[in-house]
Amino acid sequence: MRFPDIGNWINSFQPADGLPPQELGAFMRWCLAGSWPALWLAAFLSALAGSMETVTALILGKVIDATALGPSGFFEGSNLWIVIAAVAFFLLIRPVAFGLSAASNSITVQPNVNPLVLSRLHRWTLGQNVTFFDDDFAGRIAQKQMQCARAVTDVASEVINVVAFALASLAGSVILLLAIDWRVALGFGVWLILYFALINWYLPRVRVRSAKRAGARAMVSGQVVDTITNIKTVKLFAHADHED
Repeated sequence: MRFPDIGNWINSFQPADGLPPQELGAFMRWCLAGSWPALWLAAFLSALAGSMETVTALILGKVIDATALGPSGFFEGSNLWIVIAAVAFFLLIRPVAFGLSAASNSITVQPNVNPLVLSRLHRWTLGQNVTFFDDDFAGRIAQKQMQCARAVTDVASEVINVVAFALASLAGSVILLLAIDWRVALGFGVWLILYFALINWYLPRVRVRSAKRAGARAMVSGQVVDTITNIKTVKLFAHADHED
């Protein structure tokens, strides 16, 4: 039996169509064009794994309820099928779901999206005129390409690995709590609103500081790389104390 080569489901060096857009959403679509079927599949598998958390709570509840008959009657009647279902779920279904989710993200998405984005940015960068390279540090240009490719990869990976998983878990939790008691679900909803409000307050502030940090890091990297690249000129014409 030959397993599918999921590591090649995304063409890592597929050329992009047109120039990179200026808007964030359009730019993300430009970067990830050609990889969407694999990304959607990975998101579905992550959501499937997230739904397993709700099923876990449901099955554990059934097993605990079955203990009401006492040790002597635990494996009798319908309880036996509950135990068999629980064993099958925890030893087979749940591990397979989590394994497929992890494999799709770590084998299909992450190793392929990074070179896909980087190759597209690099092709576009090489098409610029000579003045473009004269007006900036070579190391900074390279650092920006690497940072952007990694950022897009992290966003795609985390949306699949965290957002899809979390949304499926939340939806399942709400359904489960509503089945138990609507008041418990209401309390969970209030906590959820406060949680999203906290995220909404922090994210813009994190985004501003993250952009400044990335820009400063790229600038320093560019200065270091250009100094080493042009070390003969530095040695001939610059003073060591000035460079320090």
